[in-house]
Amino acid sequence: MSSIGLSPLTSGGISLDLSDSCFGFLTDSSALFGDWAALREQMDKDGYLYLPGFLNRTDVASARSAICQCLADEDLLDKTAPIELALAQPGLDTYFRPDIANGPIAGPLIRQVIYGETMMGFFDGFLCGPATHYDYTWMRSVAPGKGTYPHCDVVYMGRGTHRLYTAWVPFGDVPLNVGGLILLEGSHKIPALLSGYCTMDVDTACQNRSNESELSAAGFPGFGAYSLDMRDARDQLGGRLLTAKEFKMGDVLIFSVFTVHGSLDNQSNEIRLSTDSRYQLASEPLDERWMGEKPPAHGGNSIRGMIC
Repeated sequence: MSSIGLSPLTSGGISLDLSDSCFGFLTDSSALFGDWAALREQMDKDGYLYLPGFLNRTDVASARSAICQCLADEDLLDKTAPIELALAQPGLDTYFRPDIANGPIAGPLIRQVIYGETMMGFFDGFLCGPATHYDYTWMRSVAPGKGTYPHCDVVYMGRGTHRLYTAWVPFGDVPLNVGGLILLEGSHKIPALLSGYCTMDVDTACQNRSNESELSAAGFPGFGAYSLDMRDARDQLGGRLLTAKEFKMGDVLIFSVFTVHGSLDNQSNEIRLSTDSRYQLASEPLDERWMGEKPPAHGGNSIRGMIC
């Protein structure tokens, strides 16, 4: 039985096992800030760094307001509630909104948060040299409904250096029922993952199998997902699912591209707003799919053929 007294939580519509052996909370690494060796050691051990209150909350709130205004202008928000609450219109289906993060209205305020001096200074120290970031910014405006399936980022952006880190930044407070990120403890060191799933690429097509994706040919479901069942993935791989009791504006969760993660389902009436951004040493190879004024991203000219 769970000792943490949680209400039922789901991911992908599937109830999670909240027993102490299967579920827990992220370790706060904020006390280590500035001790780069200790932070690197913690990342190597856990596959993530959880830094509550790392960013300026006022800056994040300003960006959130601009995002909410964009959503309101598209008539996606409940007109009976203040815009800043980001309450969804009934029946709304919205999820991936990189156009807002890379656009001219909210984009500059978002980029000030995630690519500004605070974040880039952190990665300069953490990576022991000048850091850079991908030009493309992933943004999610997750309406009530199912969350993200478990996956590792390396299958989406593994054509450059693998010393690459994702920063997940909530643009709003995210209690458990709003559907925050969940990580699988210790997954960045599972040999079967590192030698199998994590060696694959979503834009690699099997020429001898009617250009079926490499991942699909290997039996993995969805567009890069390890599984469509977070509970089953945890049962297969071991470890606990980890999240925060409540992510706050100003928090940052940084993790390896080899760390299995996804999200809880959004069981509220609020749109969950967050970004994913990627960082590495400027001196190391970059994945060309995510660079430039108009990054090519997935599909099209990014597809490479191979014999599977």
